[in-house]
Amino acid sequence: MRNHLKKFVIFAGLLSTLLLGVSGSAIADENHAFPIFRTGVSARALAMGSAYTAVADDASAGYWNPAGLTGVEKFSLTTMLSDNMRYDRQYMYAGLAYNFGTAGWAAFNWVNAGIDEIKGATGSGLDGRTFSADDHGFLFSYGNKLSNLHVGATLKVAYQKVDNYSSTGVGFDAGVKFLLSDNVHLGLVARDLGTKVGRTSVPVSWRAGVAAMAFGGFTFAADVQKVQHRDNVTLYLGSEYDYEFADDYFGAIRGGVSDGDFSIGAGLTVAKRYSIDYAYVTETENFLGENHRLSLSIAF
Repeated sequence: MRNHLKKFVIFAGLLSTLLLGVSGSAIADENHAFPIFRTGVSARALAMGSAYTAVADDASAGYWNPAGLTGVEKFSLTTMLSDNMRYDRQYMYAGLAYNFGTAGWAAFNWVNAGIDEIKGATGSGLDGRTFSADDHGFLFSYGNKLSNLHVGATLKVAYQKVDNYSSTGVGFDAGVKFLLSDNVHLGLVARDLGTKVGRTSVPVSWRAGVAAMAFGGFTFAADVQKVQHRDNVTLYLGSEYDYEFADDYFGAIRGGVSDGDFSIGAGLTVAKRYSIDYAYVTETENFLGENHRLSLSIAF
């Protein structure tokens, strides 16, 4: 029992960093027990520098801003896989949303991150065994609209397992989206309201954004974020150029900056229903390098 406890203490901080690319110092500043809720989903969103609070209009809105679910025409399914993540990390995502008409919109999102084949250790060194670590986030969302004001909320359920130790938690997000016009949207979301994992509270973060669908397929977006107990404000910028290069075939190129880290990407949509999107993402921590995100989506 004592050896298991030593192993948990040794690896807990490392895993929080390697699972999702959140540095130990950032965790200390933010007291963030479950960083998977801040890492980001959807290759389109990540390619746009995560400036997505006022842009989100598909199933991933349950993660970014539940008020954006009102952009789903009838049904939306989106997934994401990651590649070239250092230290054998895995990161996966899937989300679906459905429009129930006057009853509103509902969505379910699942996020998973993990590391396999971690070498076990005690205070005296490696002990020859291996174990794994997994984080799961389950998000249940609802959205509706009152004229130009759209509102939404998300119930978040967290499950975290390291070797034989596990913890669970719950929390909430709440968001609004206001359509100034067909081409200018404003968004505001409060994330991790009352969220706790085990005995640790997750700090609340406030995020505001604006998206402008300017002209000729261009979209420009900007977000600012303030995290509880931190003095600094984080800036996110993104852009997208979407164009029809053949009948029912649309291409997109994207770029963005997320708190000083750049990202780029591209997408292909067929018949406005089937999409494949790619993002090249640089991690906040230099030692984690860069990686690739690929999303497949269906909407109708």
